Amino acid sequence: MLRCPYTVDVRHHSTRLAIGFMALSALLRLTYYIAKPLPLPGMLLHLGLPVSAAVIFIFAVCLRGDSSVLPTVPSVLLGVIFFICKATAFAPLHRALCTVLYIAVLLLYSLTLLGIIPTKVLLYPLFSLPLLYHIFVEDTKLYFFAQPPVPVFDWFPELSVLSIMAALLCISIALDKRK
Repeated sequence: MLRCPYTVDVRHHSTRLAIGFMALSALLRLTYYIAKPLPLPGMLLHLGLPVSAAVIFIFAVCLRGDSSVLPTVPSVLLGVIFFICKATAFAPLHRALCTVLYIAVLLLYSLTLLGIIPTKVLLYPLFSLPLLYHIFVEDTKLYFFAQPPVPVFDWFPELSVLSIMAALLCISIALDKRK
C-alpha cells in the first residue's frame, strides 16, 4: 500500500479555495458546452474528461484529504490526458513542449505526494508560473485586448483551465506533512 506523507485539512482556506476552483471549473465547462454542444468525441474531450477530473478531485479531497491526498492523482492524470489531447491542435513544437510540461506536472505532483520528492515547494512554481503566464501573456491578447472583443461567455473554457491551475496551486499550498 502506497503511503502519502501529505494530508490536507478540509477547513483550511487553501483547501476550500482548491475545492471551489475545481467546482467553478466544472460549472464553467458544463454551462459553456451545454449551450454550445459539440459532437460526442468533442463532448467527451472538452466536457467529460475535465468535469470527471474536477469531480474526482473534489471527492478525493473532501473524503480522503485528511488521511491522504494521493487519491487526487487520478484527477490530475485525467487533466493531463485532456490537455495532451487538446494540444493536438497546436503547432508541432508547441505541442511537444506542452506535452512534456503536462507529463512533468503529473510526475512532479505524483512524486511529491508519494514523498519521493521531499518538498512541496517545487509545486508552487509548477502551478503558479503557467497560471500567471496564461493570465498576463496569452489571455491578455486573446481576451482582454482582442479586436473585435470576445464575448465574456466565450471566455468560459479558458476560465475553466485557469480555475484548474488555481485549484492545484491552492491544494499545493494546503498540503501538510503527516504528523
